[in-house]
Amino acid sequence: MILVLIAFSILLSGVSDFFVIKKMEIEIRKKESCRIKRAFPSLLHLCEEKIGNMLNSFSMWDEMVQSVREKNVDWIREMMDDDEMVTSQFDSYGVYNLKGVPIYLKNRIFSNEEVSKIISFIDKNFKVGKIAHPVTFFHKWDGKIYYVGILPLCWNNGKVASQGFIYFAHRIGKNSLKTYSQILSSKVEIDVGRLNGTGSGNLIFTFPMKDIDGTIIGNFKFFEDMLIIRIFQKMNKTFIFVMIILVICYAGAFLFVSTSINRAIKETFGNITGALKRLSEGDFGALEKLDKFCLRKDELGNLTRNIQKIAEQLSVNLSTDPLTGIYNRLYFSKKFEEEIERAKRMKRPLSFVIFDLDDFKKINDTYGHVAGDIVLKGFAKAVSSSVRSLDTFARIGGEEFGLILPETDVKTAVQVVNRIKEKFKNVYIPEIGKRVKITFSAGVAGYREGDNMDDLFHRADVALYRAKENGKDRVEVEEE
Repeated sequence: MILVLIAFSILLSGVSDFFVIKKMEIEIRKKESCRIKRAFPSLLHLCEEKIGNMLNSFSMWDEMVQSVREKNVDWIREMMDDDEMVTSQFDSYGVYNLKGVPIYLKNRIFSNEEVSKIISFIDKNFKVGKIAHPVTFFHKWDGKIYYVGILPLCWNNGKVASQGFIYFAHRIGKNSLKTYSQILSSKVEIDVGRLNGTGSGNLIFTFPMKDIDGTIIGNFKFFEDMLIIRIFQKMNKTFIFVMIILVICYAGAFLFVSTSINRAIKETFGNITGALKRLSEGDFGALEKLDKFCLRKDELGNLTRNIQKIAEQLSVNLSTDPLTGIYNRLYFSKKFEEEIERAKRMKRPLSFVIFDLDDFKKINDTYGHVAGDIVLKGFAKAVSSSVRSLDTFARIGGEEFGLILPETDVKTAVQVVNRIKEKFKNVYIPEIGKRVKITFSAGVAGYREGDNMDDLFHRADVALYRAKENGKDRVEVEEE
């Protein structure tokens, strides 16, 4: 009778643990859903920045405007087709004049009616002589989906010269969806006519794909395909099986053995569920608690090791610039807000520096984009070796970089910039076998009471603009 009561108590304890695991599974589902809904727009923003940087390089160019007017197809073809960054990143690109006539196209994706629609959009939103900015949208052509960026033809100063336009387009195919799935840890499919996916798993949410006029041409669909959830599901099945075996064993075992086994089971599942709960709250350090499970040779050991790999890869992908190896704008913005809050709370100084490499476009035009990449890497290395571990240095644009200096006033920040100038004077470019003189301009601003991130960034940006206007290769401080 006593053994029956012991077995029954263990069963009740196991059922209780089972429902705790089930409740945590539901909570993680909700949190993972919220995470994906926040992360995917940020991922699209990175794609938008990549297209925008390429558009700025080609469209804001006096020679391009003149070549379109003169219909110099050979020059335009050479500039685009000989650029490895263009041919490797985009599936379609081209130039149209203000009448909608294609001057040069690589893989046509617009009908005449669609070109007229784009020309009308540009005429409505961008006036000649005004500053232009890239516009991105989704577009369907021949049953395929493209992510497209357009920009009117502009002079070097960024002002619109014509309602003609340049476009770059990246096809959203299987490889893109696979990349999205790996980064977001969620199965991603597109739903547009005959491209409907299988819909495997539970649908988390849909994200509309809009054409330039706002028409919805399809949807991204995100399905639940999370490793953590699969672990919980396998744990539930394993748990039920283990509990049945335990009840049979405890029916013929002694009290001491029964108590010891019960304690061991609670300790094991308590460690696993506790670590997974902290992981669901964003504490990746909690995975260290599962190190002993990584040594297991069974499926649970394999799944635990996969969790650690995914966490590390996600952290790198979402915070690092792939070219220079320093932080990217996504991480920089988050850190900037944190440092401003800290300066506000502790009433301590905080300075911000924005750098821009002088005449960087000439380097690309003269020596090629490979040389330009070498210059960007060299500048990132020079600054990184000149700042403290508590400072935050990031690439925030094509040739623009930002530096957050906690516990630093404006005067000291200027001294830091001057030290960097001494270290970064020229760069050796193997492709041409010599060193090239490289300069940069910088704007410095200090935190003022009541500032937010946009306020401080704007004042530093204005100071940078003044440095450019005053001859470049200099540092300017915000005006009082």
